Amino acid sequence: MRRRFIREFLQFFDLSFYKGNRWQYACLAGIMFFFFLVWWAIAAFFKVEPWRVVELLLDPGSFVGSAEKTDNAGLIWVQFLITITGAVFFTSFIINVIGNSFGRRLEAFTHGQVTYRFQDHVLILGANGMLVNILKSLVEDPENKKRDIVVLTNRDVEKVREYIFSHIKEAETANVYVLYGDRTLPGTLERVEAKDAASIYILGEDDEQMHDALNLASWAALKEVCGTAVNPINCYLVLERISTEHVFFYKSDSGSFGNLKLTVINELENAAQRVLISRDYEDDRKYPALDRDGISKDSKANVHFVVVGMTQMAYAMTMTAAHICHYPNFRTKGKRTKITFIQKDIKQEMEFFMGHFSNLMDLSYACYDDGINPLKEFKPKKEYLSPDDDEKYGFLDVEWEFIDGGVESERVRKYLAECAAKDGESEYLTIAICDHVPESNVAAALYLPQVVYDKKIPVLVYQKYSGEVLKTAKRSDRFAHIYPFGMKSECYDANYKERLKRAKRISYLYDHTYDYVSMPEDSSMDKSWFDTQYAFQQSNLYAANSIPSKLRSVGIDSPMPYQAMPDEYVEVLSEIEHNRWNLERLLVGFKAYTFEERMDFKARFESKDDEVRAEAKKKHNENKKTLFMNKDIAPYDELLEGSKDYDRAIVRNLLDGMR
Repeated sequence: MRRRFIREFLQFFDLSFYKGNRWQYACLAGIMFFFFLVWWAIAAFFKVEPWRVVELLLDPGSFVGSAEKTDNAGLIWVQFLITITGAVFFTSFIINVIGNSFGRRLEAFTHGQVTYRFQDHVLILGANGMLVNILKSLVEDPENKKRDIVVLTNRDVEKVREYIFSHIKEAETANVYVLYGDRTLPGTLERVEAKDAASIYILGEDDEQMHDALNLASWAALKEVCGTAVNPINCYLVLERISTEHVFFYKSDSGSFGNLKLTVINELENAAQRVLISRDYEDDRKYPALDRDGISKDSKANVHFVVVGMTQMAYAMTMTAAHICHYPNFRTKGKRTKITFIQKDIKQEMEFFMGHFSNLMDLSYACYDDGINPLKEFKPKKEYLSPDDDEKYGFLDVEWEFIDGGVESERVRKYLAECAAKDGESEYLTIAICDHVPESNVAAALYLPQVVYDKKIPVLVYQKYSGEVLKTAKRSDRFAHIYPFGMKSECYDANYKERLKRAKRISYLYDHTYDYVSMPEDSSMDKSWFDTQYAFQQSNLYAANSIPSKLRSVGIDSPMPYQAMPDEYVEVLSEIEHNRWNLERLLVGFKAYTFEERMDFKARFESKDDEVRAEAKKKHNENKKTLFMNKDIAPYDELLEGSKDYDRAIVRNLLDGMR
């Protein structure tokens, strides 16, 4: 029994001290109270005052001189024993507990385990390479001057802090807190007050094998924690793979949950949009535009975008280009944007691409050159074409090319040299090198055919971690037109939120095609935006992304706020917008109707019978949401006037949407 009692007491004592400060102080108070009661009872027998007992326990130095004050040896020995008890248990315990308390607090802070009461804060879940870019954007925003920014990571917290402070002035990060925790656990999200946040960024960590799955798990946990949130929370979910993002295109809603307002961002697509749309290189310098200074209706040149490699980044760059490269000389000169993939043993990747985007390829012209057999051509399926459409190229204004061969091979180098020689005359060439291996990309960029450098062809080179080698090379005349892009620390597009605002304005224009007066305040459009199906949200974002190239095509460089679009440009830009919309719908998975089906819909929509029109409209809307089919994936001239009015409404008020 004695041994059991001692063991259980020691277990309780050790666990109490391990659990933290509250238990340590409680244990200290209990011991002090116990010894005070014991010595108070004993001292009372020797007529020692209770306050004298407290004094001796707390201050052993007060025993000095006690022998001179009394001749009672028993009283002296009692006071001496009380003093020893105080020195051993009270003084040492107090010093150790308080010191241990401060030590544990410092250790907890160092490891990101100190929690605070946060409210109306920015919560960042994960500390991947985008973190510094996002933090810079956040601390520069006047709205966040007094707002806490909380970073939750499962990495070494101290290293994350050092990384942040090495890139951002410490004075600017006074309200930045780095905490340790698992972003997928509801309990952890409650600890960082996710429910009371103003905005949440789900970034994830670098080099996670299941990055997208973990971020989706974090989103699921947030829905559980923030289900009762009182105020709206803007949540930005970052995904790495394009295929994961496409899952959201097939949702019948926006993906938001209650007051948790979801915006999905593909990390690689965001990097591509920074290069091809915002064009922010560094400082005040810009990446070159694919269409240079703009392609007008009289231009004899088309955009030719050559992408080396068929990686996820290559897909992101290609899709971004396909969304924005639509120009008026398609009607006047028959010029199509040409996108070329180059890769050794490309056949399997080509087949995967054509299968993944089968709805697009059913309407597109593509060719495959393996360097051995005759050129293999893929033409649009005849059932989708009208009698007036080009049987070879169809009605889309983008064509595709797949070349089997390494960029170092003589055949591919000859091809690139021939394309470069035509730059500025029949085409505007841009080369993007997007292989997996950064070092290989650098080597490929530095050893292209000489004419590429002589003609100053823009060469965009994917560098996942650092672009310093190419930035150094870029200082020479020979390599001045080589641009590294996609670096983790620089890939976040700071203009994304501005482009998102423009997307909301375009959505508003669609909703008010016939009664538009003026653009309301941005905040008033949030509800209707998050009530919109995700696929259509993205449609509006892609439309916003294409605004700069549209304006360049009609010679508008610096639009004035609230400036009306000149009437002479409305119809031209409306057709461009529709051509862009055709590609965008097909890229996100929509399917076209056959020509006969489109004509049947058109006849019923133009019927004088109200019931026939209503039934046709009902079926069309149902098929859009459930089957992802749209009758307006068609040539511009084939559209009903009502459909054209949507494009005209966008274009007519485009400059108002730019404000």
